[in-house]
Amino acid sequence: MKNLKKSAALVLTVLLCVAMLAACGDQAAAGGKEADYQVSVVDALGNPYTEGIIVRILSGDEQVAMQVVDAAGTVTKTLAKGDYTVELMFTGDASEYYYEQEGLTLSADQTSLEIVLAHTPTAEPQTLYVDGQEFQAYPVSVGGTYVSLTPGERSYFLFTPTMAGTYEFSAGDEVEQIGYYGAPHFVQTTNVAEEVTENSVIISVKAAMIGTDGGTSVYVIGVDAGTAESCILTVERTGEPKRTMEDEPWTVYAPTVELTPYVLPSGASVKEFDITAATGTYELVLDDAGWYHLDSADGPLVLVSLGTDVKYLDCFKTILDHTGVNRYFLDEDGNFLKKESYTECLMEYLEYMDENSGYYPLTEDLKYIIQNEGADSGWFDPNGSMYLFMDDNGNLVPGINNEISWLFMCRYIA
Repeated sequence: MKNLKKSAALVLTVLLCVAMLAACGDQAAAGGKEADYQVSVVDALGNPYTEGIIVRILSGDEQVAMQVVDAAGTVTKTLAKGDYTVELMFTGDASEYYYEQEGLTLSADQTSLEIVLAHTPTAEPQTLYVDGQEFQAYPVSVGGTYVSLTPGERSYFLFTPTMAGTYEFSAGDEVEQIGYYGAPHFVQTTNVAEEVTENSVIISVKAAMIGTDGGTSVYVIGVDAGTAESCILTVERTGEPKRTMEDEPWTVYAPTVELTPYVLPSGASVKEFDITAATGTYELVLDDAGWYHLDSADGPLVLVSLGTDVKYLDCFKTILDHTGVNRYFLDEDGNFLKKESYTECLMEYLEYMDENSGYYPLTEDLKYIIQNEGADSGWFDPNGSMYLFMDDNGNLVPGINNEISWLFMCRYIA
């Protein structure tokens, strides 16, 4: 009897296990008939649209789901496995958007879909005049804008930044070329972008160009269509404005020798250096006070004339009043190294101009300033427009030795 009860209990246990397994199997079978379907809406740069977009999922003509995109720009729905089509709706004006509506499908094998959504130009175009021709230029904004093109021609578009930064413009592989062509009041015929890559151009917008007294700056972007009839023109802010040489701070040159006014001894005269002489003709030697002499530390004192009696050059005071005295230092590849200002140093000398007739002992400071200002200004470059050593008829003075030509500002006591 006990064995019979044990057998009955065992059978009951087995039956319960079979029933539970069957129930689990039914649930698994039911779960296998559904899938999570996800639709993402992004702009041409891959950034999600997080508001104003409604996703519709349809089975045939029947709508099976409709939902506003979430904070990640997505809609996720659990639906029976099958084939679906996807459409977008908008809380605003649908004409402001463009997306490729063909092929927006989901299936049992493809449960996710990404839709690239672009803006369309909505503001009125501005008339541009380029090389005697008239063009209608539509505005574009950060992100992607679907624009129409005329095959074989260049179309122009206007970008008005709202914040400073570095911006990259691209029109994709389907167009022939994209370029930056200046401002609406003067559209240039050649691409003047700071940087050009294979299919994009990059410009840097300074803070001063945003909301200035004359209004916010507008940039003209041109797209050469090639065979394309349309494209998505993308504008991406990639970072802060690029620093240029003008943005870098000045290094103010600090004199190494204390300023000492100099008065010529009674009856003394000065003599010019012959800047056509051979290199090595003149040997300049520093004394303990930091003044240069000719041939030896006890030789004739060498002076610098900052006044109006300098041949070939207006006095340094004139230069200071107009541009300042400084130098931009670049490496052999043209990369910026530093900016150095000599204005502050020279102003101390010029304070004594009247009472000292503009003559000062040549120090390492003045030598350095003359050589560097001259090099940066092109005084010693016979191929440059600022070359100093020209006669009254604009002809090069023959025989100038460029290695010692900086001595044109110097005299020595005869």
